[in-house]
Amino acid sequence: MFVDKELCKRCGACFAECPYQLVVEDKEGFPKLRLAAKKTCIACGHCVAICPVQAVTLPEMPVTQELTPEQCAPLVKDARVTQEQAEQFLRGRRSIRAYKNKTIPDDVIAEMLDVSRFAPSAKNGQPARWIVTRTPEATRKLAELTVEFMSINNVFPGVIKNWKNGVDKILHGAPHVAIVHAAEDGLNPAEDCSLAAAYLELAAHARGIGACWAGFLMEVAEGYAPIRELLGLPEGHSIYAAVMLGYPKYRYSRIPRRREVEFRWID
Repeated sequence: MFVDKELCKRCGACFAECPYQLVVEDKEGFPKLRLAAKKTCIACGHCVAICPVQAVTLPEMPVTQELTPEQCAPLVKDARVTQEQAEQFLRGRRSIRAYKNKTIPDDVIAEMLDVSRFAPSAKNGQPARWIVTRTPEATRKLAELTVEFMSINNVFPGVIKNWKNGVDKILHGAPHVAIVHAAEDGLNPAEDCSLAAAYLELAAHARGIGACWAGFLMEVAEGYAPIRELLGLPEGHSIYAAVMLGYPKYRYSRIPRRREVEFRWID
């Protein structure tokens, strides 16, 4: 950790915000890393991001590139949303199951996946890895294999019947599906991948793109070798989420009602 003492105001923010209390004061009251940081630091970047004067630089430990203030995008005050805007955005998100016959540009999908990187993960492990279908044909092949598994195992007869009648109840005709996987021996792969998928879904919503979790595909993919082979899933990895993506065929105009939240206080 490098601290520019000419800039540092010794405000204490980096001490307070370090998740593992690895930042301590030196003899002059400036921040420095404890020796334990070499083994304990998760390179979350809190110390760099919290500094109001860009005085802190975090050397590679254990990331592959040095994290400096210049590499950290600033939080733009003018880009902040109001409470009302944020609540409408979150409440207005819908699971979309009717899509236009239109693909999403590669760069737009890449932008949404880039946002998913910022989902919280255990110890900043960032284990999520993505597989995305680029074409409707590739997406439909996954739906076809899912139905194939159902037919072999004689489950979900209604879904199979719909498929034979030309109705896709697996991926609903979405042009794309994004599948997130991670190593099974990670710290919390299911939770981390689920959060990354949720961030992807919100990033899509922000761009007017529809998304919906692909439950049937998720359930079948893990245990059906042809799907794993088609995806090229690495050994020791499991699929933890799958999200359909496409431009909505219809637009929602209202926010539906929900049950009252249930909670209780503990004093």
